[in-house]
Amino acid sequence: MMNLVEKAERRSRSRAILFYLLALSLLASTILAVTNGNEAPNRLLPWFVMVGATALNLTGLPFRWGRYGPVSDLMNDETTRYHRRSSFEAGFWAMIVAAAATIVVATFEPLNAIALGRITITAGLMAALIAFATLEIRASR
Repeated sequence: MMNLVEKAERRSRSRAILFYLLALSLLASTILAVTNGNEAPNRLLPWFVMVGATALNLTGLPFRWGRYGPVSDLMNDETTRYHRRSSFEAGFWAMIVAAAATIVVATFEPLNAIALGRITITAGLMAALIAFATLEIRASR
């Protein structure tokens, strides 16, 4: 039988793998939407829901909303909070770089505001997801 620490480490690794998969799905959905011109406002709702749910998972809010038990407390320790802060920093800088890059690209190939926003938000969220997952995997070794 696994003790609490082992359960928390296992769930932490599973969360990291899930974050990698979420980053890939965000990238795929953005590429498909921007290249196919699926930027109609009625097609944005699923993307907003996915972005919102993913961003919420990066925050510590789900751990504060209810009583999740000792395993969840271990999964939201000081190291995880540090990883979260570092991943937000990576996401911020990725958004800055993505915004600058899309401005440059838009001078040669016109992009609408929805595509620019989607690209920028996706880049930042992907960077945060990948940074957090990588830090969590390294910490579990």
